[in-house]
Amino acid sequence: MTIEQSGNAVTNGNIIAGSQNNQTIHQYAAKGTNREIQDLYERLRRGDSSDSNSDFCAELEHYMSLQPEIDVRGLDAKLIESNRRDLLFLAKQMKEKAAKAIMRRQTSRTAQRIFVIILDQIHYDFIMKVTPLIEADCPRVTVDEKIGSIIDDLYTSLGENLLELTAKDLLGLLFFLGGNCHIRWDKC
Repeated sequence: MTIEQSGNAVTNGNIIAGSQNNQTIHQYAAKGTNREIQDLYERLRRGDSSDSNSDFCAELEHYMSLQPEIDVRGLDAKLIESNRRDLLFLAKQMKEKAAKAIMRRQTSRTAQRIFVIILDQIHYDFIMKVTPLIEADCPRVTVDEKIGSIIDDLYTSLGENLLELTAKDLLGLLFFLGGNCHIRWDKC
């Protein structure tokens, strides 16, 4: 079988084999972006009507609830006892802003899932990358650099970022986790 092709000039449209209805478009997320979040953005963009629900999903409810069995101290005490008093005012503002951002999107299951993915990643990275530095008595600057690196990587992974979260918003979610007894900046 011989296939010949010549004189292909397209002004508008595409040249494809078969009919135009058989065309497949592959969209790839940029390297480092979270594919699940990109798929959720697509759902948000479509405005899926089955997305609405007034209840929080269980995973988000977990992060929004205080975890007294882990560490009953509030954000203030955790920051003060870890020599981060200088962050106290800003951290409380950012934590409040993070909580409000979640509440604004509480009726969207898709947005809730995006927040769960982000909170899970912050929590995981903190436990696996920051807590060992704290336990090893590393200087605050080393710990804060690691936190900054985590936030930067997470911000990059958001890709298109339809929720319009900034790196500072992500840091606010970290303080939100600290205020709800999920993380701490001092030794266990």
